[in-house]
Amino acid sequence: MSEQQNPQNAEQWCRFLSDKRPPIRLSIIRRLEKKLNDQNCSVVDIGRLIKADPLLSFHAVLAASKLHDEKQSEVTSIDHAIGSLGLQKITQLVKNLPSIRLNPASTAQKMYFRVVANSHHAAVQIRSWLHQARGGMFAEESYQAALFYDIGHWLLWLEAPYHMSRIQILIRDKGIAPDLAETQILGCPVEAISKQLLNLWPLSQLARTTLEQDFTLNRQMITQLHQRALGDPRLHGDDLRQLNHLTQQKFFPVKLSVWLAHTTSYDWCSEASLKITDIINDYLRSELNQTQALLHKNCALAAQSYHVPGTLSPAADMLMLPSDLQMTYRLTNADNKLFGEQSANPSLQVKNEKSQKASATANSTVYQKSKNKPESDNALTDENRSEVTEKSETPPTIAEPKPEFDFLNQDIYEMYAERFIKRADHYTQGTQVLDDLLRGLTEGLGLKRLALNIIPPKSDTIKVVKGVGFEDGHPLLLSSHPLASNSLFFRLYDKQGCILVTKENRQRIKAMLPGTYSRYLSDQNYLIMSIFAGSKPIAILYADREGQQDGVQNFHQEKFKYLSTAAGLCLKEVYKTRAGARK
Repeated sequence: MSEQQNPQNAEQWCRFLSDKRPPIRLSIIRRLEKKLNDQNCSVVDIGRLIKADPLLSFHAVLAASKLHDEKQSEVTSIDHAIGSLGLQKITQLVKNLPSIRLNPASTAQKMYFRVVANSHHAAVQIRSWLHQARGGMFAEESYQAALFYDIGHWLLWLEAPYHMSRIQILIRDKGIAPDLAETQILGCPVEAISKQLLNLWPLSQLARTTLEQDFTLNRQMITQLHQRALGDPRLHGDDLRQLNHLTQQKFFPVKLSVWLAHTTSYDWCSEASLKITDIINDYLRSELNQTQALLHKNCALAAQSYHVPGTLSPAADMLMLPSDLQMTYRLTNADNKLFGEQSANPSLQVKNEKSQKASATANSTVYQKSKNKPESDNALTDENRSEVTEKSETPPTIAEPKPEFDFLNQDIYEMYAERFIKRADHYTQGTQVLDDLLRGLTEGLGLKRLALNIIPPKSDTIKVVKGVGFEDGHPLLLSSHPLASNSLFFRLYDKQGCILVTKENRQRIKAMLPGTYSRYLSDQNYLIMSIFAGSKPIAILYADREGQQDGVQNFHQEKFKYLSTAAGLCLKEVYKTRAGARK
């Protein structure tokens, strides 16, 4: 299976999605064509139609951005994009727009329009806030940034619906944090994919800047900003100064509006949604009841100005009373017809390619249902066809091989994964998290040898501080190794990564490792991954299955990466908790 058909990280997902474009409802295109054929039509009239549809806005801004790139300038609002194109170029653009006929029985299509509506909701909210709190400064530029911030979500619901459905199952049914669920299924958060796409498509410089910021929607960030909003005396010193600086940044309200749209799409009455409302109230320097009324009004206006019949709008979510009822996020038989006749088997392949080894077991549970499914997503759109219809012209060839790899003890793996997701509740020291990570990887996943490595501050050496599975007296244990300036270890300390070393890349990786270190590594496949607590590198973990005939495979890499990422998020909260306790 090619890298593009089975993406494993943000860069690969970007390559997979780079030639895709979000389709527009056919009725909207017909309405626009009719308006353009009117002799009395003006750019202002066309502008109203384009701005009323986020998808039309996307295509208009993308086309205008290409023109501005030639002049080394940027599109700073949707009006700016429309004015830059003019009627003639807009007419040419409309002829080539991809279209879609909404199938009311398709969950994937309805979720596609739902996430577009959520983006529109975020954009309407931030424009209103900036008019109220900043006299309209940067209002249209921020509207544009919030609208395109989640472009990855848009495309993935049409191009990888099986992935996105599983993510919703993990979040809504299993209670897993969205960033962890996305990493488990896609190999990275959706924000990372959106960032890569916005680097490729110059839709909004402000959106790119916002996505580059090293803070995400998590319990700790919400708690700290909420403490600041309430004037909590426990928040002081450097932490308070950093938050004060953060809230003054141009990108902050963009992030805040996206957070609101994300959290309220699950529950307007959740603790996170209520805390974010307090944070917005502090940003607006208003009264809480007035802020709540403003948010509700903006939500209703967003739903009124952009609504797709048959889909649940953000305003409808707002009106619903809390209950155990859940929206539909599992794919239906209609989706199977649109995207290929396949169920929830994680090992699928399309375009008449020979199937390769499955990388997840068929008896999947919350942590096993992963990302080797959606290769048939290409059946939705075709380069030679702009319209998406209910039937695919070329149905995919599906192979369902039996899984060849499994956990050593799945219950142990899931126990540690769940413990990490709960984060600081079970830990007081970082070493406890790392010890449990090693146990989960050996006793649960079935890895044989692990070496925990660190690079001390201002040092050009790497130290092996702990090893598991090595025989007594092994030379790698508790050893130190000098590092060259181009060492892979330095790169992994600079940017988080997980590398599966195979016979194809062994020599290239070996050249980037200290000779005194690489001579003791397995002759079979092995793994190297950096563990980060937020943006801070903590350690580099080596792992292999020495003595096992099949060695390390893609299945082990996926589970290794997931558990290590969960441990890193847990470490971040443990260190934050300890830092707060010292104060």
